[in-house]
Amino acid sequence: MFSGQRLTTSHDPLVTVCMIRFAWMLLGVCWLVMPAGVVGNGQTVNSLAPSTQAARPTPSPSPVQPASPPPATYTLTPERRAEAIAYSRSLYILYFLGTLLSIGIYLLLWRARIAVSFREWARRVSRRHFVQCLIFVPLFVSAATLLNLPLDFYWGYVLEHRFGLSTQGWASWFGDWGKSLGILAALGVIVAWVFYTVVRRSPRRWWFYFWLASIPLVLTFILIEPYAIEPLFYKFTPLEKTQPALVQRIEAMLKHAGLSIPPARIFEMDASSRTNAVDAYVFGLGSSKRVVVWDTTLKKMGPDELLLVLGHETGHYVLYHIPKEFALDEAVALLFFFLGFFAINRLLGWAGPRGGIEGIGDLASLPLVLVVLTLLVFLSAPIVNGISRHYEHQADQFGLEVAYGVVPDPNAAEVHSLQILGEEDLADPDPNPFIKFWLYTHPPLEDRIRFAATYKPWAEGKPLELLLHPQ
Repeated sequence: MFSGQRLTTSHDPLVTVCMIRFAWMLLGVCWLVMPAGVVGNGQTVNSLAPSTQAARPTPSPSPVQPASPPPATYTLTPERRAEAIAYSRSLYILYFLGTLLSIGIYLLLWRARIAVSFREWARRVSRRHFVQCLIFVPLFVSAATLLNLPLDFYWGYVLEHRFGLSTQGWASWFGDWGKSLGILAALGVIVAWVFYTVVRRSPRRWWFYFWLASIPLVLTFILIEPYAIEPLFYKFTPLEKTQPALVQRIEAMLKHAGLSIPPARIFEMDASSRTNAVDAYVFGLGSSKRVVVWDTTLKKMGPDELLLVLGHETGHYVLYHIPKEFALDEAVALLFFFLGFFAINRLLGWAGPRGGIEGIGDLASLPLVLVVLTLLVFLSAPIVNGISRHYEHQADQFGLEVAYGVVPDPNAAEVHSLQILGEEDLADPDPNPFIKFWLYTHPPLEDRIRFAATYKPWAEGKPLELLLHPQ
């Protein structure tokens, strides 16, 4: 993604654009039923007072770059800076609070024997394991998600409107929430069935076999997500239908680099139906791979700035960041599944009999399994996000290189695009080093702008590092 450090709730449809970062969480069952927020991509928004800015005026796109280059720093007015800091701090607090709340909900579902009750209901319906999962998982997912609904609503609706970012009405928000709940329940049935089948057949090596099984499951999800899930929340239109002149410039830029991305794989998304934020992203594998630009981005940036945004996203596409990051994230998953094996066995040995759990192969063990997986996912965040920051920096660099010779001043255009990004989304101007280390999927915006203003190998007679054969 082009964005910076947004935190989203797990039911938020915007989370689909960054699921590749947490795909292995999906197959650890955790993402499917964890109601706490997960780290996504983006920025920050508006004031702590009830919002009077929900309809902020949209800046007019600048058709040409100004003669003088912009400052090489992320600059906000004092009022907007205070708003950005306040909003960012709220998100950080909600992220850590959400993790604690998730653990608390799972412990409640275990201690109150609610999961045991769901298991007994499933057993009364059928003795077949898959049918039991078909009964148990939707009940469990619904219970966990409903218990977390107050935090989700505050995080995903109240806070977003308070800071003027959201354009979504409450009926639309609850509609998305319901659709997300159905998707999570359906995916959860499949993953839980695979997980408990593997556990029952190999109690000592399930962590390894489930990791192996997770790879095709994740790949399948990545392939079908752009077709089966994203359209449930947004409308996608080929960019060449809405911005033919821009697509021509994109093709010229790609041709200059000796690259080819079919225009049919570059889309405009109607993000304005839900948010005022600006962004773009690349997602999918093989035939499902696509570059998506939000319509808010198209409205608020000029043509040269948009080319730099697309240059960044095509960098992910051309440099194979999705398969590379998938492989690295799966390696992290293997390590944490191995650690989880010991932690889950120890926890179930101590707490299982107290809660009516018959063993790790029992569906009623899911709350305790998720307690461990939630902690492991939380602890893995610095590793996964560090990998992401590396690739996002590479995409920034590629965007500058591919735009050189096509955009009059790629450095100024990149700085302007990042500045607009921060102003519209209110990115944190001064993130704490710990927060950056733990949560940031992108380099801080100040660092990105500084790099955008100073990376000029062509001016120093040096070769391009990522674009090896420009034409």
